[in-house]
Parts: sequence; structure tokens; C-alpha cells
Amino acid sequence: MTTPVQISVYNVEGVKTGEIAVDANLFDKTVRRGLLKEALIAHLASQRQGTHATKSRAFVAGGGKKPWRQKGTGRARQGSTRSPQWVGGGHAHHIKPRDYAYQLPVGQRRVALLSSLRYRLEKNAIFAVEGFDSFKEPSTKVVAKFLGNVGLKGTLLVSEGQTQNLYLSARNLPKVTVAERRNLSAGAVLTHTNLVFTKGALDALVKDLQQEKG
Repeated sequence: MTTPVQISVYNVEGVKTGEIAVDANLFDKTVRRGLLKEALIAHLASQRQGTHATKSRAFVAGGGKKPWRQKGTGRARQGSTRSPQWVGGGHAHHIKPRDYAYQLPVGQRRVALLSSLRYRLEKNAIFAVEGFDSFKEPSTKVVAKFLGNVGLKGTLLVSEGQTQNLYLSARNLPKVTVAERRNLSAGAVLTHTNLVFTKGALDALVKDLQQEKG
């Protein structure tokens, strides 16, 4: 039987107020590294803009007149100064804008998320905080102070529902992202070193997983 992992709980000041015991097997029986790699690649591919482009000869201005007559000059025949072999000409195999995004099947995405949470749990990189769900107004100073006192960098803040004030408080902090629990993905988990759940989000996650396991 697996020994429960202790998740530290902090208040908004960054002072540890307790711990929550969580069975790692609630997430996944083991860390599926192959699947996590696929999920991470898919996540990073989806972040690419894909707006790169070069011009073929059809898109380069000029070159309407034949440079010289076809025969009798001793030079190779040329039809346009915008052909690929000319300086300033178009690209022979030009790059077109494209969408790099792709998704794993629904079942794999679900398993990858749970496996990524287990991975962070084994790294002792999951924390909980009380008070972030009840911000009456945005306060970047409060969030920055909390992260500084706990010593967290590269943090994903996970809330149970839409918390606009928390989002506004953290959006200008470097390497800090706010996400709702329902939108959590393995890619987001893996691209952040630490996960900080609001107390409500962590309780709801554990409850849902316990119900799934029966």
C-alpha cells in the first residue's frame, strides 16, 4: 500500500498552516513518461504561431520582361529576373503559413493529466493556498509576496472556478500562469515547475478522483 504524500497548505502570507495527505495512486499508478512526452510535444506545438512565410516567384514584384532574347547571346536562356536563381528572385520551395497544433485522443489526454500530476506530486512540487479564491480586488503585491515567501518560481496557479481578481493579480508576474481546474492539461503542468492549487480546487480534485476510483 502506498504511503500518502503530504501536500503543504499555506495562507496568503506564505505561512504554512497545515498539510493534506493524498494517495499518489489517486492520480496514476506510475508516471507514464512516454505519454507525458507526447502530451508535452502536442502542447508546445499548439503554442507555435506558424505565421512564417517566404515568397515564391509568383509573389515577388517585377520580372515581367524577358532579360534578354532566347538565342544568340551565348548566355543561358532566362525568362524572368524573379526566378529562384536570380538575386532578389522568389524561393523555389517557399514556406507557407501553417497550423502546427494537434491533440491527443481524449482518453490519452485524461491519463496524461493524471500522470503529470503524479509526477509533480513525486517531485514535491504541488502546494495549496487558502485565501486566493476570495480576492475582493486584484493585488499583484499579495501574490508576489506569497510566491516569494514560499520560494516558488515557474508557477501554475490553479483555481476551482473563474477568479478574475486572481488572474488580474498574477498576469504581470513573470513565469506565473493562472488556470481553472477544469481546463488543466498535462502540457500546462509540465511547463511549470510548481503547481499551487487553491484549497477549494485541491479539495474538489481529490473528491472527484476518489469518486472515480469508487
